[in-house]
Amino acid sequence: MEHVTYREIPEGNPGVLITLDRMAELIRDPSPAVTAWADHLADTAEAAGADDAAIAEAVFEWVRLHMVYVEDQDSHDVVEEIRTPDYLLDEIARLGHAIGDCDDFVLLLGALYQALGYGVLLVAIGLTDDNLEHVYLHVVTPAGQIPADPIRPEDFGWEVAEEDRTAQY
Repeated sequence: MEHVTYREIPEGNPGVLITLDRMAELIRDPSPAVTAWADHLADTAEAAGADDAAIAEAVFEWVRLHMVYVEDQDSHDVVEEIRTPDYLLDEIARLGHAIGDCDDFVLLLGALYQALGYGVLLVAIGLTDDNLEHVYLHVVTPAGQIPADPIRPEDFGWEVAEEDRTAQY
């Protein structure tokens, strides 16, 4: 499996939908390495007395602590760079952090949640016009469905208010 994928995609929302499909594929089937990391994070949280919502929050905070946000390189062609969860975890193990855009943060977070048996719903929104420009997720635990936007500085459970979204998928 490739660890970083560069794909030429159509501009605008059609390209975003192709990217979301690829992200969902990668999240749905976490590798043994992703599962091992997820289990370690959950075991650590459970040892502190965490319930499902607190475990989900602990994983969210761990991803935020170990990822550094950078935008994909802008080029004349529309190319989406997707780093796999395994690649991101390898970078974290090697360097103490990994870099990526919102897609990469959500891929890692979603794969860790999936490995723990939680459901993952991808959410793409527009903030300025009808173009989908940002992705985050909802994690579905026995405690309920909780928004998780790891690149925003807000707390676990926060999401952009519906009236502030110009588009949503």
